[in-house]
Amino acid sequence: MSRFLHRLAVFSARHRALVIGGWLVVLAALLVVSHQAGTKYSSSSTVDGSDSAAATELMERSFSAELADTSPIVFHTDEGSITDPEHRATVEASLHALSQDPDVASVTDPFAEGSATVSADGTTAYANVVPAEPLGDLSVEEAEAILDTATEPAEGTEVEVAAGGQLGTKVSKPETATSELVGILAAMLILVLVFGTITAMALPIASAIVGLMAGLSIVSLLGHAIAVPDVAPTIATMIGLGVGIDYALFIVTRARSARHEGRSLHDAIGHAAATSGSAVAFAGGTVVIALLALAVSGLSFITVLGQAAAIVVVVAVLASMTLLPALLSLCGDGIEKLRIGRDRRPTLGHSAVWQQWGERLARRPRLYAATSVLVLVGLSVPVLSLGLGLTDQSSAPESTSSRQAYDQLTESFGAGANAPLLVTVDLGSEPATGPDDPRLAQLHGGLSAADGVQAVGMPQLSQDGTAALMNVIPAGSPTSDVTKDLVDEVRDATIPASGLDAHVGGSTAQQLDLAELIGDRLPLIIGVVVALSVLLLMIAFRTVVAPLQAALVNLLAVGAAYGIVTAVFQEGIGITAIGLDGAIPIVSYVPMMMFAILFGLSMDYQVFLLSRVREEVDAGRSPRQAVIDGLAGTGKVIVSAGAIMVAVFASFVLNGDPTVKEFGVGLASAILIAVGMVVILLPAVMLLTGTRTWWLPGWLDRILPHLDVEGGSAAEADEVAEKSTETVSA
Repeated sequence: MSRFLHRLAVFSARHRALVIGGWLVVLAALLVVSHQAGTKYSSSSTVDGSDSAAATELMERSFSAELADTSPIVFHTDEGSITDPEHRATVEASLHALSQDPDVASVTDPFAEGSATVSADGTTAYANVVPAEPLGDLSVEEAEAILDTATEPAEGTEVEVAAGGQLGTKVSKPETATSELVGILAAMLILVLVFGTITAMALPIASAIVGLMAGLSIVSLLGHAIAVPDVAPTIATMIGLGVGIDYALFIVTRARSARHEGRSLHDAIGHAAATSGSAVAFAGGTVVIALLALAVSGLSFITVLGQAAAIVVVVAVLASMTLLPALLSLCGDGIEKLRIGRDRRPTLGHSAVWQQWGERLARRPRLYAATSVLVLVGLSVPVLSLGLGLTDQSSAPESTSSRQAYDQLTESFGAGANAPLLVTVDLGSEPATGPDDPRLAQLHGGLSAADGVQAVGMPQLSQDGTAALMNVIPAGSPTSDVTKDLVDEVRDATIPASGLDAHVGGSTAQQLDLAELIGDRLPLIIGVVVALSVLLLMIAFRTVVAPLQAALVNLLAVGAAYGIVTAVFQEGIGITAIGLDGAIPIVSYVPMMMFAILFGLSMDYQVFLLSRVREEVDAGRSPRQAVIDGLAGTGKVIVSAGAIMVAVFASFVLNGDPTVKEFGVGLASAILIAVGMVVILLPAVMLLTGTRTWWLPGWLDRILPHLDVEGGSAAEADEVAEKSTETVSA
């Protein structure tokens, strides 16, 4: 692999105009096509094989595929009653406009006789809007157009209009531009401090941004082929920006160090690609494999999230291997211009500070290892109370339409109005005689008598009478235990007592099913990701012990990160400092995604340390001295890369979406812990195991494929570089 990456980097450096131009053309094409196609992300979290999925399937078959996406448009006034003539006229004008909208299939009339959608105090009313096609098939712009249609007649009046449900969620996604800008600025500051020149800082930023824009454009286009969750672009941005800058940092650092040692420009670039570039490719591959391993969950929602993030990582690695060498060649020795402070090139390959730290660690490895483990275990304690759930719009920014609709519905109709359950009934070959069919009446009575029920709507029949639908309003909010217990009671007791083939659906039931299934399959994901990571490291470093050490360190770091997320969000410790009013549940898919992302990313830093230590061992150093020299050669760049990643992830805490905040806090704290453990716990354990760190049974050595990571083929690649340089000179 080192030889190939060397040749690729030298080719990119020699043909820099072609490579840079090619990247810009491809990027421009992707941006134009994705812009013209528009954004099309899904807010559905249907779990195949679940009870809620069965309810959705019955609705699509007997009623309408769009019925599950029914969302309330809320009308509210603080002046008089919504039924006053002037306010009612505004509402009716809005309803008429919605009925004429081609993206709306139907809209209910809150003033119709028998309707219960006008509040007791008369200040609020809501109409249920059914889209003409599933909301997952509508772009954000099309969803916003529906809301605009509803709000335009109310402009300049005393009637406030807001969208709730899935429509409100789709149009209320907070902008990520501020978070991205803060993350980039923080990364720029760290890079300037590390490199000492503004020019050198600009190269990783440029490479990362180009790769990120290209990757996100591909994810946007993917949304038109499959159901890509609407949170996918934000997660992909967090990961893509972090790894893009980090990977470029490693390569630029090695290239500048090689140039300072006297190598020619192209030789230095090729050497960086053959050494640090090999580690980058391997580390990126580890992240991608960890993300793709989410497919074993069997959940399409989780699988596509992993695939979207993996796409951005792959593009980031490609940019580091081709675009970055071209940019390095373009800058040449000009990369040392615009210097800030002293010349830091002499310390790029070896740090006296980290040399001293390694020697201190080598004197008391047991003390540092034991202390590290105790700290990590202590941070992991809150995990014992971790519970998976779902968030609702009560934690969304107050400026969003979905939060405004949530507050108005809660105040006027109760929190349960935001969490309707759709109970579907399959009557088979015996159609109902009408809404008052005895079978349906029995189920209706059972639902009304269930604990935690606020109201039950009259049965709606399909055209052929073979299916029925009942709207159940819980007494609790979507995230409350009352609603969860109600769903369990209806499924386990009420429906079986009726003797009917019925199911509980709706977005709240879908989220509860997703949380339950993720909780069941999280151990499987952890096992698969750990096993694959250990296998990859075993192949790369030809040892059994070091991969197991790395996996153990990673598991402890991830456990500590889980503990921090649980303490902050579920227990509410310091929650107001990150812009939330109080404790919220841990979103069901956050721990699963966190594990795959963190195990992959934190493994990156271990790869760079292990590869340098192995390089020192192969050069004849003792195991003890190899660890010390490995820390001296990589400690500075690992901590710098970790600081960039922490800054990027932490910046997303500024995002208004509580789920994104959970990812931001979780990923930032985990990377911070992981980097600390890579320069403390992992080398301490390696010092304790000594020569046994690199033990590999002969039989296993014979069956494992060979893969060079940083030092494995470095010498060979350098020979190739020298020969290619001589050929060019000749």
